[in-house]
Amino acid sequence: MAASEVRAKRLPGTARIIALAAAVLIGASGSLDQGHTAHAADAPLPPASAAAVAAERAPTFEDLLENRSKQLQATAAQVDQVRFQSLLAKHEKRERKVASDIEAELTRLKDLSRFTWPTKGGVASGFGMRKHPILGSMRLHNGADIGGACGNPIYATQSGTVTRANFSRSAGNNVRIDHGRIKGKNVETSYLHMSKYAVSAGQSVTKGDVIGYVGTTGLSTACHLHLALYENGKGADPVPYLVKD
Repeated sequence: MAASEVRAKRLPGTARIIALAAAVLIGASGSLDQGHTAHAADAPLPPASAAAVAAERAPTFEDLLENRSKQLQATAAQVDQVRFQSLLAKHEKRERKVASDIEAELTRLKDLSRFTWPTKGGVASGFGMRKHPILGSMRLHNGADIGGACGNPIYATQSGTVTRANFSRSAGNNVRIDHGRIKGKNVETSYLHMSKYAVSAGQSVTKGDVIGYVGTTGLSTACHLHLALYENGKGADPVPYLVKD
């Protein structure tokens, strides 16, 4: 019991009541002050925000490593894209060149299979068996006779290399040209009975070049060109190769 309450009990009547009331009020006031102080001390602080905590925390080595890894991955992706585009451009350029080369080769092969007409005039005697006009015996006419006036120019029917340009008793002045492989066969042409030839052995010629002039040298009865064609060394009809312009 508080001392104020003990003293109040000793007072008479109204004074005693007033003293007791004062003692009660004083005790209650002290109790309230103590409770308020305890609650204030025990109250938790408001939590700090996650952003504030992260801002206050210094980055660790792992954080720096992770950030660097992300940067390297982004850079690698960009480099891969640039490299891919570069490789794609090179591939497309190579494909265009291959396509161009194929087209050029097809054009060349098509051109090789089209021999130009060798001189002015038509076929007077074709490839095949016939009676020789001078010897009088039946034998293979290994070529095509193209009639024409003496002195008319004779043209290389196709590009190639001259392998022979000389005179023989039967062929007269003659020229032979190797045209290389055409459709899987080695093709050569010979031009006989020229009045004179205008090329020499070993010379390269282009289709349409003048290689000599129509004549009647050798075993011949009139001015004409005897055109012979050989496939892998064997005589063949030259006319199917010729394209008359």
